[in-house]
Amino acid sequence: MAHKLRIPAARCPACGNVTRDFELVDRRCERTLGGARCRGVNSATHSYDDWQACAACDATGRLDKSRCGQCRGEGWIFVRSA
Repeated sequence: MAHKLRIPAARCPACGNVTRDFELVDRRCERTLGGARCRGVNSATHSYDDWQACAACDATGRLDKSRCGQCRGEGWIFVRSA
């Protein structure tokens, strides 16, 4: 059985990429889109109110040995309203 993933520490508001690395909070997003690096900056999202455990994979990021499509394999879905 897969283990539940930790809640993400930051999320890029430009592309939606998440990270669990607190060192990357307030730094430029590392995701590459169409061959170019995203221009967004990771925003802190370490409050449990910002996230909801993915119901499809039970916060594991995996479904039947594959990456969960509902949460993009992150195990958590960002729910903070802007």
